[in-house]
Amino acid sequence: MVKRSLEARAEPVFDNDSYGYRPYRPGRSAHQALEVARQRCWNRDWVLDLDIKNLFDSIDRGLMMRAVRCHTGCAWQLYVIFEDSVAPDPELTGIVVRLRASRR
Repeated sequence: MVKRSLEARAEPVFDNDSYGYRPYRPGRSAHQALEVARQRCWNRDWVLDLDIKNLFDSIDRGLMMRAVRCHTGCAWQLYVIFEDSVAPDPELTGIVVRLRASRR
């Protein structure tokens, strides 16, 4: 549910030439990316190659939280996205986690 919500809100941000993993967008596969690259290699004298394999392991979590927050204002969505990686920062999310002992 969170994924679909963010995809719908973030989709307009992507460039039409974005061929990353977006299976819900037809015509944006690796094959189409290679075809566009082949056609454009005749028009350009340069190539830009980026490897982002470890980006999400090294990116500043606060910076990423702010970027994601641009596409959702829902505190619970932010919590779900980041609960596995770090405890939510109350200043960034507005979420304050209160722990209570259960009564039995």
